[in-house]
Amino acid sequence: MAQFRLSHAEVAVLSYLLGSPAPQRQVHIAAATGVTQARVSQIMAIADTRGWTERCAEGWRVLRPRAVFDHLVTARPPRVTTVEAWYSLDNGPRQIELALERAAAQRVSLHVCGDWAADRIAPWRIPEIVVLHADARLELDEAGFVPVDTDPSDASLVVTIGKSPPGWRLDAALAAAMGGLQAQVWPLAPVIEVARHMLIGNKPDAAEAVAELEERFLSARAELERAA
Repeated sequence: MAQFRLSHAEVAVLSYLLGSPAPQRQVHIAAATGVTQARVSQIMAIADTRGWTERCAEGWRVLRPRAVFDHLVTARPPRVTTVEAWYSLDNGPRQIELALERAAAQRVSLHVCGDWAADRIAPWRIPEIVVLHADARLELDEAGFVPVDTDPSDASLVVTIGKSPPGWRLDAALAAAMGGLQAQVWPLAPVIEVARHMLIGNKPDAAEAVAELEERFLSARAELERAA
């Protein structure tokens, strides 16, 4: 398909709509993404002309989810203020649990991205480094983490920091349909962000892992649409 350079607002709106198995009204899309209703209207009009979306009685829905997924996964990422790297001797799940505990104590919104998120909803390869996204700086020293100020590849956990809108998460119904109860233990990032982080580093099996995630996601999404 033809390639389009999407703005941050377009990525936010289309990612949210892709991750919503039910049609969404314009006012709900705006509230979930932090994009104005006027801008949402413009974005949906353009997406409609490209054949990506359609408007039905209940609101807007994605008409070609595979095409939208494939385009978004290579689109520009959300704005990130900074990236912080940490090291811990604990295993990946324990590091995530500790980070979530510290985030709750500091009132920071935190979501699991990358391989560890994918392992909950579409396991394909053994997860290594933990990737998280926070909406504010996260202090992990008290949880036994050591900041990594040298090569980020030496880190066991990486936190990308940037403002995230209210709807920036994997839909609970989709998570359950993809991975069952284990997918609901941690707050997971939107599927597009999970896939994007999986591709970072150009590992030889990254494309296959993302393809597995995409198929599981699209299958679960279609199942929920049929059940609605």
